[in-house]
Amino acid sequence: MKNILKKWLWSGIGAGMFMFAIAQPCFASVTGLDRRITRAKTYLDDINMAPDRGIPATLLSDCKGIIFMRVYNAGFVFGIKGGYGIVLVKNQRTKEWSAPAFLNYAGASFGAQIGLQEIDAIFLIMNQKGIDMLMKTKFTIGVDASAAAGPLGRDFAGSIGPGTAILVYSRAKGLYAGATFAGAAFVNDNADNHEFYNNNEITTRDILFRGAVPVPQAAIPLINDIEKYSKEYSTSK
Repeated sequence: MKNILKKWLWSGIGAGMFMFAIAQPCFASVTGLDRRITRAKTYLDDINMAPDRGIPATLLSDCKGIIFMRVYNAGFVFGIKGGYGIVLVKNQRTKEWSAPAFLNYAGASFGAQIGLQEIDAIFLIMNQKGIDMLMKTKFTIGVDASAAAGPLGRDFAGSIGPGTAILVYSRAKGLYAGATFAGAAFVNDNADNHEFYNNNEITTRDILFRGAVPVPQAAIPLINDIEKYSKEYSTSK
């Protein structure tokens, strides 16, 4: 039975059904959505534990928004990508962070790829083009906004090209050849937004750009961490 299950998961059809199952918002609960926010904080803490390998404080301080995602890749020649996460934006006037809105991630690819993989990723949104991307119901990194691997090192004092809208930081678990964030779409998850905020009319724009809801208690530790890591560079000099 185990061998049959393994073959099914590694087949294109099995991988597709596996990814379809984990990406369905209908199985989410408020407790599960709280855990997504907690997981974002955990990964931010993990990546910043090593002073010489963390996200540069200057970039965290300068960024206009942050996406936190848990992504799954599965495939055998035909690949499926799926996942879920949250996004927050910073009010450029008050410098305060918004409440989180929920996102899904899905896509498919064909080519030299094999394996199963789990990825935690942080996307720093660095310019207005990246912010404009978030106003769309569906967007694709590399198409709607340019992206590059983010530099590491808490004392980083370099510059980022003005055309780079998104900096990507990721950690992978599992073996997968051909993993990439290109070609898959991020989609606003209004079903989870409605459930989490107990409001069937609220939209991602309302949450991120209109201040329609206060920051929930579950997100306060995450925002405190973002602000703490943003200040470390200036306080260490």
